[in-house]
Amino acid sequence: MNLASSIQYPKTLSSFNGILTEWLILFTCFGYPLQAMVVLYSGMDSTPINLAFRAIYLTFSIYLVLWWFFQLNPFTKRNWSRAGINMLLVVFLLFWVIYSIRLFHDLEYKGWQLLGYHKYYVYSWAFGCSMLPALAALVNAKNINIRRLTRNMLFFILISNLCIAVYLIIISKNEIQAIFLGRGEIFLPGEAQEVKLLPEELKKASTVLINGITLGFYGGLLAIASISYFLFYQIKLSILNTFFLTAAFLLGIFNLIAGASRGPLISFILLVTVVVLISILSTLFRFVYFLNLKIRARDTEVLINAPFQFRFKPVIHKMMMILLGLLLIFTLVNYVKERTKIDLDHLGISSRLKSLFEFDNDGTSMIRVDLWKSAIHQFKTNPICGDSFINNFDNFYTHNLIIDVLMSVGIAGSIPFFIYLLAPFYYFSRLSTEKKRAISVLFVLFLAALMLYMTSGGLFTAAEFWILSAAVIGISREYLKRTS
Repeated sequence: MNLASSIQYPKTLSSFNGILTEWLILFTCFGYPLQAMVVLYSGMDSTPINLAFRAIYLTFSIYLVLWWFFQLNPFTKRNWSRAGINMLLVVFLLFWVIYSIRLFHDLEYKGWQLLGYHKYYVYSWAFGCSMLPALAALVNAKNINIRRLTRNMLFFILISNLCIAVYLIIISKNEIQAIFLGRGEIFLPGEAQEVKLLPEELKKASTVLINGITLGFYGGLLAIASISYFLFYQIKLSILNTFFLTAAFLLGIFNLIAGASRGPLISFILLVTVVVLISILSTLFRFVYFLNLKIRARDTEVLINAPFQFRFKPVIHKMMMILLGLLLIFTLVNYVKERTKIDLDHLGISSRLKSLFEFDNDGTSMIRVDLWKSAIHQFKTNPICGDSFINNFDNFYTHNLIIDVLMSVGIAGSIPFFIYLLAPFYYFSRLSTEKKRAISVLFVLFLAALMLYMTSGGLFTAAEFWILSAAVIGISREYLKRTS
């Protein structure tokens, strides 16, 4: 996995746009920690820096969408089909038309605010960070090199996590146990005194640059990406790659525990369980199926062509690499535990998990439930078109993607949304084993983003969900079109 030696220079405009689309996905979905580091080390105000980054992403998105649009010939249906005009794209655009009407109605006509944020904050997130980048990824997927994108995703998430971990260690003055005892958050320097007069929610939002959820989410992304790359993407791994992926996994776990956020941790545990079970069951199925064909061929003395080959050598090699990785993990964990004298019972994440079993005394969980109850009540009040893009409980988003859709756009907008939501699973399930392996890391990261937005954020802030789902759909469709 030598990144420097694998740099490819585009020879055509299409290949250039493919590389641009890949980097748009990388920065919009996994680049925020790097953006945060620019704020921290420059000492500048975070607002203009964040706006500058978003303006760059928006510019690239608009360019990619316009380039795709001008390839269309509206008088030739065949060209429209080649360009990716299909019912799914229509469904995607239909939902965003309905949701745009909701946003414009609430922000312009009713004058509602998301807490104390300006209305352009909502517009910029909805269209600049979510809809347009997702549309750019969806319609330019045919130019994406999935092998290059997968490799770069792993490196990009690794670098983002490394920046976070190093900064946490620096501000904790190398006291590792101090990082794990509380909830890791990175604050803006020198702004605590300037926001005292703001409401409590805005006060916290104005001082926290990377909160515990974001920290845990990025740690979980790296850990699950490493496991997926190890189990699915590569059939055979070298010892050096095993060391690299193990180190990446441990770095991800470091940030996941430091964030002390339950949502990312529970999502990570569920995803790891699913990934490991699928890996084991897939190997067993292939072995049993291939063995059955061999027995039938021996009994009937007729050569039967198997749709795939099962070889013991790669499986044994993968098992040896798994044992090596586990040995490295247990050795390092025991070493760190002995050197730092960390008490596992007093970790920040441990106390957060224990609070789940004390639901009535857990303020965060109670607030989530109140948000969901308020949003469901709003949906029942206006089931066809929805009630508003924010809930009545605290004028904020609902922290659940599904409930947020029902509350915002009702049945009218939920139908195209749910069709779009099922599309990544539908297209992925139709791929061959080889193609599933090719986009396995991307698909698992999409699942991680989807699970995050079941307990955090809202429709217009779910940039990772929109963009990664669009990439999965677009790349899967291209594979299926080439084999049809």
